[in-house]
Amino acid sequence: MLAFGETMIALRGSGPRKLSGTMDVSTAGIERNVAISLARLGHAVRWASIVGDD
Repeated sequence: MLAFGETMIALRGSGPRKLSGTMDVSTAGIERNVAISLARLGHAVRWASIVGDD
């Protein structure tokens, strides 16, 4: 399988930032999630992506 898409960054807060809550950083994106799931099932997976100008 060859996946095309963009990986996004997900920021999840544990509480209000103004009260010194922490932020957890992880990656997200449906194309990425499908590729990871297929790889875990034993399929050969490749990822293709480019970085935009923004």
